[in-house]
Amino acid sequence: MAKKYEKNFVTKDKPNFKYPAYEHPDPKKSIRLAYIDETTVKGAEFGCENMWLLPGGPKEQKLLDANTQPYDRFFGFYAFNYDNIRDLCAEVELYIGGEKHTVKKSFAMFVPAKLEVGPLTIRNITKPIFFTTEFPCGKAVKKK
Repeated sequence: MAKKYEKNFVTKDKPNFKYPAYEHPDPKKSIRLAYIDETTVKGAEFGCENMWLLPGGPKEQKLLDANTQPYDRFFGFYAFNYDNIRDLCAEVELYIGGEKHTVKKSFAMFVPAKLEVGPLTIRNITKPIFFTTEFPCGKAVKKK
């Protein structure tokens, strides 16, 4: 017998997902775990994309072109490094509001609606990095 909230658990990637034109993860070294939006969990108003960025690929990956969205977003980069949980084990170069930032520590970042973010490039990954993006979806996009 199916449980009432079983549909809220997403244990695989979204079928037939197509990245927006401004996103460029390397499919060999960027392994998506799960993607939640209003189509994978009916009625969801909060979505997220989670992936592992793995070492061993090109020294540099451009993950994101410059873009703006009509809603707030959250990005997080966290290295799988038991020796130093703050060390990103890579270098992220990103622009937000036209400002260039270079980050070498695990971090979370809030991007307000209509503020340009990107390009976003990651370099020299030496340990797996968990990358997450969170955003409103479905009816929540229209509420902003």
